[in-house]
Amino acid sequence: MAYTSIQKIRFDDVDGAGIVYYPRFFHLCHAAFEDFFDEAAPMSYPEMIRDRRLGFPTVHIDCDFKAPLAYGDVAIVEMNVNEIGQSSLKMGFVIRRKRDGRECMTAEVTSVMMNLDTEKSQPIIPELKTIFENYFTA
Repeated sequence: MAYTSIQKIRFDDVDGAGIVYYPRFFHLCHAAFEDFFDEAAPMSYPEMIRDRRLGFPTVHIDCDFKAPLAYGDVAIVEMNVNEIGQSSLKMGFVIRRKRDGRECMTAEVTSVMMNLDTEKSQPIIPELKTIFENYFTA
């Protein structure tokens, strides 16, 4: 099962050519990840960071850019959980343009659950591991 987030491409997302500047694609992925917490997890991402002092920093990204997004486009961001480790999580992302369904980027993002106070990885907490398992695709 995929989680889907809808993101509007804004003026500050584009470069001088009027298309999404490549790092902003990674921002769209992270925004979808935060939306996932709001809609599917037992806590919001800000609550997890602020109150529990836990985070999921990105440690690796593989991606392919396939088509541009432009100012005013609407991006459909699909997120799947590809792999769940003890402390790591591999998420697959597909970003499409809503107007024509064209695939614009695919990525696999590896993140690690980190204790923000010690700055060390830690096992994924059980209540989140269960939620991630619901979005796991083999």
